[in-house]
Amino acid sequence: MVFVIGADVGGTFIDAAAVRLEDGTIYTAKARSTPPNLVSGLLESIGLLAEQAEISVEQLLAGAVKFAHGTTLTSNVIFTGNGATTGLLTTRGFADELLIMRARGRVAGISQTERRHLSATNKPPQIVPRERIEEIAERVDHRGRVLVPLDPDEVVAAVERLLALGLESLAISFLWSPQNPAHELAAERVVRERWPGLHVSVSHRLASVLGEYERASTAVVNAWVAPKVEGYMESLEATLRELGLRCPLLIVQASGGVVQAEDAVPIHTVESGPAAGMVAVRALAGAVGARRVIATDVGGTTFKVGLLTDGEWAVAGETIVNQYALLVPMIDLVSIGAGGGSIAWVDDDRLRIGPDSAGADPGPAAYGWGGTRPTVTDADVVLGFVNPARFLGGRLPLDAERARAAIQSEIADRLFDGDVIAAAAAIRRVVDAQMGDLIRKSTIEHGHDPRHFVLVAYGGAGPLHAADYARGLGLQTIIVPGPATAYSAYGAAASDVTTTVQSSVAPEAADDQEVLDAAFRRLEADAAAFLARQAVASDAQRLSRWADIRYVGQLHDVRVPLSARATTRDGLKEAFETRYAVLYGAAGRIPAANLRVLRIGVDAVGSIAKPPVPSVAVSDNGPPRRADETRKVFWPSEGAWIGTDVHDGPALSPGDRLIGPAIVDQPGTTVVVPSGAVAVVDAGNNIVITLGARE
Repeated sequence: MVFVIGADVGGTFIDAAAVRLEDGTIYTAKARSTPPNLVSGLLESIGLLAEQAEISVEQLLAGAVKFAHGTTLTSNVIFTGNGATTGLLTTRGFADELLIMRARGRVAGISQTERRHLSATNKPPQIVPRERIEEIAERVDHRGRVLVPLDPDEVVAAVERLLALGLESLAISFLWSPQNPAHELAAERVVRERWPGLHVSVSHRLASVLGEYERASTAVVNAWVAPKVEGYMESLEATLRELGLRCPLLIVQASGGVVQAEDAVPIHTVESGPAAGMVAVRALAGAVGARRVIATDVGGTTFKVGLLTDGEWAVAGETIVNQYALLVPMIDLVSIGAGGGSIAWVDDDRLRIGPDSAGADPGPAAYGWGGTRPTVTDADVVLGFVNPARFLGGRLPLDAERARAAIQSEIADRLFDGDVIAAAAAIRRVVDAQMGDLIRKSTIEHGHDPRHFVLVAYGGAGPLHAADYARGLGLQTIIVPGPATAYSAYGAAASDVTTTVQSSVAPEAADDQEVLDAAFRRLEADAAAFLARQAVASDAQRLSRWADIRYVGQLHDVRVPLSARATTRDGLKEAFETRYAVLYGAAGRIPAANLRVLRIGVDAVGSIAKPPVPSVAVSDNGPPRRADETRKVFWPSEGAWIGTDVHDGPALSPGDRLIGPAIVDQPGTTVVVPSGAVAVVDAGNNIVITLGARE
């Protein structure tokens, strides 16, 4: 048997998916996340896959032609502040650059509501305090000319001072290094020769574009997380090899593609798990013919939203993580702290949900792992949406009384005169409203009408809440993918090898087609060489050009896909205005304004083994499926207990029709079909829910 395997390490659960290529059979599994030893939890999830396939772990791994791994480990290191002791070498006179944060560190990445209370904002904790920043007397100008040569002895002396302060990892970021990296390379060579065990992050390798603060920030954060992330990947690969894995271990990047573990850059794995989920959504969208999709991922800690328009996602060239700017190509996703493990609490007689999460330790009260605070999962159990005896296919029976007690003491007794059901219903309504608001911000506030989109719901809690967070948005169709509970892991298995190569552009270069074409050809050669190192055949490679462009005077740029002819001045303008109209409407264009090309790039994709895309067509006019059982569920939208049809997910077949109100108990999630809605199982075992008019 031949398999492709994907894994996604989250904050609460570790998901895994395996697809048998001979017949397309999909196996999914969830295991408890096990920090600080995440490898053990991952092995448990792989063991569950092997058990379903009725083979040993060794046979499963030996039969794998692809093993792709996404993770939130990098994000967790950043948010918990658990990185390595890091130092920075920078150009003399620029030591405070990282601390000044371009004068936006207090508000970078926070909400508009938080910005209104500026006096309450703060810069993030310093990854590298001033005493661990060393200035080097070197200088390159904006054209790449060396003005002050680098003295290797000065580098040695600086690093020795940092080592005396407990240095574990080093970042090097010199001024104008994208124009001429010679000094960064020389400093790196000195450090590696003298201290070969010290991790070194070099800014121009991570982001060969202009933006001195952003480049330094990217290098420092990478150096900060690298020892832990690289240590985990090395341990995982060694363990998998011992168990029989023969194919390369692939790591999912924030851009949605994979690279071999030895080529993975730690900072490029930020939010790689959610990125893999978007890969799966794009494959599904192609199968069902949906050109506009709202992807919603609800896990134990966060709720994430991504958009597909015309079958493509947006890519952010810069992102903010914990208020630090990172020049990392990343699928444009937005998120809030709202998931199954999000804690409900009272703030000045108001019910609040999140952003704090019970996570995997101690977990929701119902898990019985030691958690005592009420969570969204506890509310779903109390209301009857989740069957305690069938959670995770019965492997983790839930304690409904613990859930009731947690909600009683912290919410019901304080706000609802002791009424636990009213409190649980309020928890569900509030979290669903928060999720719905994020979808509005991701669509309406960006010029998209959600009524023209299909919503895809996945993650452990996505199918459980989708019908309610879609309420009021005018959405008519919700698709719950067959492997929804481990969809990011499935997306990892469906990923291709990708890389992005980019460079900044001088203002005058945009007017010189010969110069611009030569720059693109250099980037394409670098991208093709990278794919070749990843063992991707030349006929399986696909290269595409893009440019980040804005109107002169604007603060934000737009990433514009380019054809070969678009490198002419008129072609750039036409491509930019076409993309601008798609994003902001034709009336938003300013034809008389001049353009500013900031950077150009090449996205390279190498096609590798992936799950087959099943047919989804199916007749949906058959009689309703008979329920396997009925149970009482309190529906907050109805304000009442209602006898609800319950269907056994594994027993469903293509063509089955379910009439709401109904619930589908899947091994790793619960699918909710509200009153007035109809659900149909398609040929790909996706559950397609058509909402009633009032939804």
